[in-house]
Amino acid sequence: MKNILSSQWSLSGYALLVFIGSVIGSLIINPSSSYILGALSGSLLLVVINIFYVLYKKKNG
Repeated sequence: MKNILSSQWSLSGYALLVFIGSVIGSLIINPSSSYILGALSGSLLLVVINIFYVLYKKKNG
């Protein structure tokens, strides 16, 4: 995980950590499927943004 967080995919690594933390926090405090789905959609949005950023950076050097 340390390699991912120090590479160009760091935003995706942070999104994964935030999602895992959100799910654990939600399950401890108040299990809610809408909260988990919100955390999942937010994390997926960050991953998609990171994919576009990496592809743009590779294309434009």
